[in-house]
Amino acid sequence: MKITRVWAMPSFATFTIKPIKILLDKYVGDGKNWIDPFAGWNSPAQFKNDINPKAPTHHHMEAELWVKEIENDKYNALFDPPYSNRQISEHYKESGLQPNWRDTSAEFYSRVKDPLSSKIKKGGYVISFGWNSSGMGKNRGFEIVEILLVAHGGAHNDTIVVVEKKL
Repeated sequence: MKITRVWAMPSFATFTIKPIKILLDKYVGDGKNWIDPFAGWNSPAQFKNDINPKAPTHHHMEAELWVKEIENDKYNALFDPPYSNRQISEHYKESGLQPNWRDTSAEFYSRVKDPLSSKIKKGGYVISFGWNSSGMGKNRGFEIVEILLVAHGGAHNDTIVVVEKKL
C-alpha cells in the first residue's frame, strides 16, 4: 500500500484540491463508469447524485436510495459524504429536508456503503474521502491500494483519501 502525505489549502470542493485532483486524474480519468452518490458541484464521475436539488447532478435523491436503484457489478465509485454529523445536518437542511437520528449517526455511512459495495465491479475502485481511513473495508471485499493524507495546517482536519480495489 502506498501512503503519501502532502499539504494543500482546504476547500469545501474536495475534488478541486490540487493533490486530490491529481489522484483523481490518475484513477478516474474521464469518469466513464464512475458513480458518485454525494457528487456536489465538481465530481468527475459519469453518473452523479446529490441530495441538494441545486447541485448539477443527474439525480437528487438520498444517497442510500439512489445507490440501491443502480445496477450491480458495473462501476467504480467516489464516496465523498459529509464528514461529520453537523455537516450531514447542514446538507439536509440546505436541501429543504429534516434529518432524523439515523441520518446523524454512524449508521448513515454504512447505509450507503453496504449497497454500494455490490455495485462495484470486480477489480473496480472506490475512492473514499473523509477525516478517517475506514473506506469500504475488508468485510465488504475491498483492499486498500493507496492512501493520500492532505494536511491543511492550523486547526483544520486533514482530508484522508483512501483508494480501494474490489477483490
